[in-house]
Amino acid sequence: MSILDKAKYEDWKITHNFENCKLDRKEYGEFLSSYLVGEKNGFVLNLNGSWGAGKTEFLKRMYTHLLQEKHPVIYIDAWESDFSKEPLTVITSELLTQIELFNNGIGSQENTKRLKQFLGKAIKATAVGVAGYASKKYLEDSTIGSNAMMKLFDESPTDFMTQLSSEYSQQIEAISKIRECLSQLAEVLKSNYGAEIPVVVLVDELDRCRPTYAIEMLEVIKHFFKTDNFVFLVATDTEQLSHSINAVYGNNFDSKQYLKKFFDRKATLPLPDIEAYLNATGISYSQYNRLQLFPTIFNGTTDQSINKIVSVLSTAYDLHIRDIDQLMNKFQSCLRAAMNTLEKTGNAQYINIPALLIGLIEHDKSQDVYEKRTRYYSPEPELSKPNYAISDDFLSIDFIKQSMNNITYSKHISKDRWGESETNYLLPKSAAFRTEMQSSTTQEYQNFLGQSMSNMQFDSRSGCKYWNWDDMKKVIELAGTLE
Repeated sequence: MSILDKAKYEDWKITHNFENCKLDRKEYGEFLSSYLVGEKNGFVLNLNGSWGAGKTEFLKRMYTHLLQEKHPVIYIDAWESDFSKEPLTVITSELLTQIELFNNGIGSQENTKRLKQFLGKAIKATAVGVAGYASKKYLEDSTIGSNAMMKLFDESPTDFMTQLSSEYSQQIEAISKIRECLSQLAEVLKSNYGAEIPVVVLVDELDRCRPTYAIEMLEVIKHFFKTDNFVFLVATDTEQLSHSINAVYGNNFDSKQYLKKFFDRKATLPLPDIEAYLNATGISYSQYNRLQLFPTIFNGTTDQSINKIVSVLSTAYDLHIRDIDQLMNKFQSCLRAAMNTLEKTGNAQYINIPALLIGLIEHDKSQDVYEKRTRYYSPEPELSKPNYAISDDFLSIDFIKQSMNNITYSKHISKDRWGESETNYLLPKSAAFRTEMQSSTTQEYQNFLGQSMSNMQFDSRSGCKYWNWDDMKKVIELAGTLE
């Protein structure tokens, strides 16, 4: 039986591996794994990734990959244990439980027993110190915690101080012994099962924890487990973690510099290829083929066009994987509503794909712009990357502004047959596109403009419903109730 078959999360070898990674992170995962196992002595690597970047999925795949490379791996979900008051207990419990699974008791009982004894001493000594610290910080009276611990140990004040000194000495000794035992347990894995060392500990979801708990866990990792044959990878939204630290120490505290004392190095999870991710998810829009969805650009099918459009918008608006998953869910709910309208009215439904997607994004990310937008007014979009080049003369800002203009009516004053002035509100006419069509050098931009023009002619035509902003706004706000 191999290391892979003894792991706590051995089922991840099927569900989470780099071969089925929709974000195509195999190359980076293998690179980071080889870098990490080349380190030693309690090396701590911070894997930085923003909210929704796919850190958990990546760590689970690293877990499987490292097992396949014969490295024992420990996975700890810090947020699951956030209810605990003592990170030391959580980490040691997971280390012991998961290492014992690998060892299966063979040749390690004595080391495990010794480790548990030393951990007990360390935890007991930590409890004394923590009680005073916590009551000082939160109750402004450190004696409250100390008095509580005195009752726990049933000692007089003099005896308590002696006990505290003794416990502190035992803790220092226990830390040293803990490191020694862990290192020996890793050697047992190597000799009994041919495992590769170091043992890799993956810590996930730390930035979701209570600020004090997150800090204490980092302290525990750095001080208790800086040992031979073990390395750590701690995945965080490091910016969010910095804010958590400031919540404890104050806004003037240099939290980013403070974090450097816990991490030996920092790696940043690369942004994924969104179009490849969407293609890999295999979402099919064939069930909506009775809807008139446009434009189909980049010489692609409806499915391919939607994925490309979402990829462009994700770059322009700086969307993350979790944002995109939610966006696609809401987008499909809007298409289902359109199908329902088609069934009830029998009118063909003409829907500008990018305009609907942009509206959904603004409703979630740019409320100020969304609230200003009307069927007669298209405000300037707020973009992270307005000049992202779709092609040579086709920028994301042009794509977004033109898409929204195509569902916005402008005021036109003309003369009726009797010479009287009349006011009409109309969508852009083909003349508005003529100059751009003539000056455009790329087929992508010309196709986009051409399809936009050809579909706008169905506005107000009998038996047809061309979706303007008011139509989209209704379903966008209904979809906004979904999370």
